[in-house]
Amino acid sequence: MKKILLLLVVLFLYSGLYAGDKNTSGKPPIYIAFQWHMHQPIYWPYESIIQTDANNRMGYSVADIHNQRIGPYTSWPKDAVQKGIDAGLEHLGAQVSFSGSLMENLNNLEAAGNGNFSNWKSSWNTIRTKKTSLGNPRLDMVAFGYFHPLMGLLDSVDIAKQIQYHKAAMATNFPGVAYSKGMFPPENAFSARMIPPLVGEGIQWVLVDNAHFDRACKSYPYSTSGNLVEPNKADQLNPNPNDWLALTNIWAPTKNSARWGRVPHYVEYINPNNGASSKIIAVPADRYMGNEDGRGGFGALQYESVMSQLESSNTDASHPILIVLHHDGDNYGGGSSGYYGSNFDAFVNWLKSNPSRFVCTTIQDYIQMFPPDPTDVIHVEDGSWAGADNGDPEFKKWLGDPNATTGYSPDRNSWCVITAAKNLAETAEQIDPNNSNTKNAWKYLLVGETSCYWYWDGAENGKWDSHPTRAANQSVQYAQQVTGTDLTPPTIFLPQRDPYNPGGTEWTINQASTVNIWTTAYDKSGMTSVVLKYRTAADTTGAALTADNYTYAGGSSVSDWKSVTMTGADRASTTDPAPLLKASEYTASISGLTNKMVDYYVEATDNKGNVGRSPIQHVWIGSNTSGGGGSTSSSVSVKPEKPSKNDTVVVRLTSSSVAATLHWGVNYSGGTWVTPDSSYWPTSTTRFSSTDPSVESPFVADTGGTMVCKIGPFTNAKQAVKSVAFVIHYADNTWDNNGGSDYHVAITDSADTSGHVTPPVSYTMDGALDASATQIAVNGSAKLYASWNGTSLYVATQSAQSAGKDVFLFVSDSLRAKVAAPWAKGGTVAKWSAYLANESTNNYVAWNDFGSATVAKSAGAFLEGTINLKEKLGYVPSKMYIYAGQYGTNDAGALQVQLPAGNSDANIDSEEAYAYDLVVTDVKQQPVRQIKNFALSQNYPNPFNPTTVINYQIPEDSKVTLRVYDVLGTQVAELVNENQTMGIHYAQFNASRVSSGIYYYTLTAGSHKETKKMMLLK
Repeated sequence: MKKILLLLVVLFLYSGLYAGDKNTSGKPPIYIAFQWHMHQPIYWPYESIIQTDANNRMGYSVADIHNQRIGPYTSWPKDAVQKGIDAGLEHLGAQVSFSGSLMENLNNLEAAGNGNFSNWKSSWNTIRTKKTSLGNPRLDMVAFGYFHPLMGLLDSVDIAKQIQYHKAAMATNFPGVAYSKGMFPPENAFSARMIPPLVGEGIQWVLVDNAHFDRACKSYPYSTSGNLVEPNKADQLNPNPNDWLALTNIWAPTKNSARWGRVPHYVEYINPNNGASSKIIAVPADRYMGNEDGRGGFGALQYESVMSQLESSNTDASHPILIVLHHDGDNYGGGSSGYYGSNFDAFVNWLKSNPSRFVCTTIQDYIQMFPPDPTDVIHVEDGSWAGADNGDPEFKKWLGDPNATTGYSPDRNSWCVITAAKNLAETAEQIDPNNSNTKNAWKYLLVGETSCYWYWDGAENGKWDSHPTRAANQSVQYAQQVTGTDLTPPTIFLPQRDPYNPGGTEWTINQASTVNIWTTAYDKSGMTSVVLKYRTAADTTGAALTADNYTYAGGSSVSDWKSVTMTGADRASTTDPAPLLKASEYTASISGLTNKMVDYYVEATDNKGNVGRSPIQHVWIGSNTSGGGGSTSSSVSVKPEKPSKNDTVVVRLTSSSVAATLHWGVNYSGGTWVTPDSSYWPTSTTRFSSTDPSVESPFVADTGGTMVCKIGPFTNAKQAVKSVAFVIHYADNTWDNNGGSDYHVAITDSADTSGHVTPPVSYTMDGALDASATQIAVNGSAKLYASWNGTSLYVATQSAQSAGKDVFLFVSDSLRAKVAAPWAKGGTVAKWSAYLANESTNNYVAWNDFGSATVAKSAGAFLEGTINLKEKLGYVPSKMYIYAGQYGTNDAGALQVQLPAGNSDANIDSEEAYAYDLVVTDVKQQPVRQIKNFALSQNYPNPFNPTTVINYQIPEDSKVTLRVYDVLGTQVAELVNENQTMGIHYAQFNASRVSSGIYYYTLTAGSHKETKKMMLLK
């Protein structure tokens, strides 16, 4: 009887322990894996970060960026994985990509005595010795490119060398464990062209963002809401998986393959010279769940509610669903103590409660348990992860289009410089690979390929744009010292095309069938020819590519190659320093084709007869023969092609002699659009009619006989803009509606989660509007602008001399009662924290009431100024209220224009101010500090009437309350009562309903409690 009772107790306890496990379907569990990315670049090629800080190269502390990430770079990943080990989860682990440049930086900090990184490698070396039940590393430090290059745009030689450098660094810094069999490519950017060098370096599997699995399928359910251009038919080679699913409870704007796109498959590259095949396992990294997990892990991503949506599709026990959560491990929520700490604890507990439904695994364990069938070979589209221009298949983040006015592109310039330096390094290697000058030439060339140097176009007055040139110049100087016979063919950058979908659509806009190809090419000995080669396939359905499409020799299913001579052009660099050598940019076009699969490559011959060839690429040219916006057409073009909310969208008419207006609206859905907020209206914009949501903005004459209309940026918090739709309304009452389809432009959010640290924006006080400034208000011809770099607030408007009136720019940290206008002007103004004034008669300009804050100002065409908010206010508020007024120049001069537009009286009220949000949405621009202590700050202002702001910081995720009490201990307000994450927080107290006197406010966070006093004066 006792034995029976004991058995019943055991069964009861067992059933209670796993009460949450609801898998009664007989299906296999869903497997979950993590990929955490850690990276910092060489901030100044080629200096240690100690030298860079000593030389004040960047204008901010590079070391401090690392100091803000102590946990991710030392012990937090180990601590998280250890939780799974302690819980007895036999497969739990993680993958970490750790760039070589980050290792180099941390070693330099350690050697310089930075205590934050003393013995920084110990936790990594400890956890790397721990094994799963299958004998694989619990924490797999996967293969990577040493300097974080964008491998999808490099050739095999460079890719192999980047991996070799990384492999050597891993062996030096983390000895005793074999190099990983898997790779997370930088930016998760993959192309099948990468396969041969990866396989050559012993890599067996590679992570690929699974959007590029899905988009390579026939019948892919395309939607512009995914912020990606339509896939080209040359990539849509996989059968329809017929398991499309729209995920809920997560940002997932497009349907995705529930099972097929979440299991590993082989991918293949065919050598165009001999037809030899190279294959590697493509492991799908989960586009939407990975992005969401990066916000904070378990809790930020609702694992149960989202992942359970896949369970009904998890039907193959031999190849169960694998969800790889890939994101930065050192930024945003994914780099916080909460992510690796309490949230990971919750994740482990959830796994223990659902052992038959969800299993955390290392990727190596999964592949060992469920190897893909070697005959299961699929095609994947080129592209990166969502954090970099949404992962577009052209890698446009690193291939920025030329400026519409100047024709200059910093990105193309850098590829021209790198192409020339690469040719010299390759030539040096061909002559003497063991020469120290050859090795140095490669070292400096490879650092010049750091993808970060392309990422921040225009940042810090072009400092980042100049980095590839700085590195290439050093490389060239070494390579030129290696002399001998040149047997090296010309170096050719991977050819690019425009439009991406010739004869098809992009963002639902028709594209012309003519396709323009451009590349850069260089040879040390000079070149005799650069030629575009192309041929067509016999199949006019675009159903597949045959073996003939993949080799230069071709075969019966493709035509003979046709040749088009490419035209070379040289454009002066604007970099500092100027390049020692630079390749020319070559262009050619393919025209006259429709409904054709086209293969193309570029061939270049040098003066010594050496011939270089680029890889073969493929494009489907559709049936359209003319196109609309987004690409050049006979009359309408739109730039930039993929605008963000921070961009100005330029619509240009190139062949009209008739005046015209842009008839437009925003957020197109279901056949209609909505009226844009008035803050987005260009000058002279009007409603089309009282019943029509459209507005009409006039085109104005521009250079070369064209007409332009500029709209945006779309940054007003009152209306988020995801798309713009428009048609052209001509003065003769004719219309251009793009053949009945209208013109459509997707507007993307510019927030970045790519692993880069955005350099702080700097401002130039020259009386001209700074490029980073965003228009926040307009009233007739008067406009108000602002920008924020994490330290200083920038404000600007038309100057007094431009306006012909005295001009005042006000900033305030809260909404205050009205006081008399400054400088004895007429009327009243909401009380300010500080203001910038500009007098029309003598152009006098000055900040007022700025206290001890650092300020700057100038007045030319624009009145502009900056103010350090922390120095002025003692804290950084979540928002600032900005408003401006233009007054008559005489004493008691009346208010004539205010910004934002008010209620037409003679006063500026607080509710008429623009609330400018200072919360930095791009966390790379203002990295989150690792808060070490609780702190409750003194409220500001103090004394106050009627509002004040209280800020506080908490070093861990906590339940937080913030309450206000009177002198008798009676609670008069509860400002906060919620769970909050580690960091700095703000709360506002409005005392309009209580009387003057002393009040106390008390912060309770976890076990911490602190009280401060404040005074209300009415």
